Amino acid sequence: MLQSRFASQAVMLTDFFFQVLAVDLLNPSPAAEAKKHKLKALVPAPRSFFMDVKCPGCFTITTVFSHAQTVVICQGCTTVLCQPTGGKARLTEGCSFRRK
Repeated sequence: MLQSRFASQAVMLTDFFFQVLAVDLLNPSPAAEAKKHKLKALVPAPRSFFMDVKCPGCFTITTVFSHAQTVVICQGCTTVLCQPTGGKARLTEGCSFRRK
């Protein structure tokens, strides 16, 4: 009686149904990686960056953090280059930038 009870449990344990995933977890598409949170991606990386911002008035270049939390002012002509928001800094109209 005991042996038959354990034998039936062994059969139940080995009788799994395996399903194949529809998504390849090792090679995700770039679109799927872009949607994910920065820490949930396959290779976690920050989404912030430094950039060179060119002043529209005097054409001097200033290095600015993409998520700057203070107002950045041009050293040459005291023009406001970017203003902080809740996330990324908002560039002033006319300012051009290059990602470093």
